[in-house]
Amino acid sequence: MQTSILTLLLLLLSTQSSATSGSITDRFIQCLQDRADPSFPITGELYTPGNSSFPTVLQNYIRNLRFNETTTPKPFLIITAEHVSHIQAAVVCGKQNRLLLKTRSGGHDYEGLSYLTNTNQPFFIVDMFNLRSVNVDIEQETAWVQAGATLVRAIFPTLYLGNSRNLVTLLNKDFPELGLQESDCTEMSWVESVLYYTGFPSGTPTTALLSRTPQRLNPFKIKSDYVQNPISKRQFEFIFERMKELENQMLAFNPYGGRMSEISEFAKPFPHRSGNIAKIQYEVNWEDLSDEAENRYLNFTRLMYDYMTPFVSKNPREAFLNYRDLDIGINSHGRNAYTEGMVYGHKYFKETNYKRLVSVKTKVDPDNFFRNEQSIPTLSS
Repeated sequence: MQTSILTLLLLLLSTQSSATSGSITDRFIQCLQDRADPSFPITGELYTPGNSSFPTVLQNYIRNLRFNETTTPKPFLIITAEHVSHIQAAVVCGKQNRLLLKTRSGGHDYEGLSYLTNTNQPFFIVDMFNLRSVNVDIEQETAWVQAGATLVRAIFPTLYLGNSRNLVTLLNKDFPELGLQESDCTEMSWVESVLYYTGFPSGTPTTALLSRTPQRLNPFKIKSDYVQNPISKRQFEFIFERMKELENQMLAFNPYGGRMSEISEFAKPFPHRSGNIAKIQYEVNWEDLSDEAENRYLNFTRLMYDYMTPFVSKNPREAFLNYRDLDIGINSHGRNAYTEGMVYGHKYFKETNYKRLVSVKTKVDPDNFFRNEQSIPTLSS
């Protein structure tokens, strides 16, 4: 008898929870439909887990397979915004219903914070991939890039006009120590270079670029550092040995200096300017999808990061925000939010800029509606 009563209570609680969840979703969707511009209906841009297209829409811009598993938390709704009123409606209705908003754009999200959460709170995604225009004003020397634009649409890495023979002559004049030869160079068209830098195998037809969905996805982990003093040849030999010791390590150095060094670290939130020689991106990719492999390669990445400690910035050990790394701190946005935010905030923005960002955040978003596991907290959160 007691067992039957307990079973009935559990069933009632489960039904009540499901009904409550459903009513929140229904109320939220109704709010979205009421708030969006009637000239740009939002109904066709809403995807719930019951929609057959939901998995495809969710997975289209998940670039890291670590965060595309059956156990990965899923949103209760995805809004594929086509118009600015869709975003406005999502914000207003999300705040009214006290729901957690995640915003996703072109896919450059190393830790998945734009489409998952480490909490148990229900969340929805505003996916910006349809808003991807790039408008350049030549006279004003400005550009307006919508959030859904990918790097290929928004930037132009470089262009050398000439053949490899002229390049070798040019570089050997300024950098003879490199010993560059024509055999070290590969000539290709610009569009072929896009395939090359994306990691496609040599000989891949350029029609592969017509697909917005990557053909090759792997689990990966990224970390970052800043170099402020020259690294000697002997020190690089040490680094190379550690890289061989720890499988699949890739270190990419981006040189700094020039115009960046002329801008004060306090002029903008991005502080990594004068005094920095280069930025380092650590990357490890693997193909084995088992938990054992993931733990192994994550550990390798962290070991490599530890090995690099003597050669990089200190107090704080700086990091690049766009190479998001949850290893350096997570914010639960509770009573200690400001202190928790300092851990990663000083690395990304330095102390003074972090304090200024918290001050601005407290004024413009006092309820801390726009948040993730490494966002700027409010003083009251």
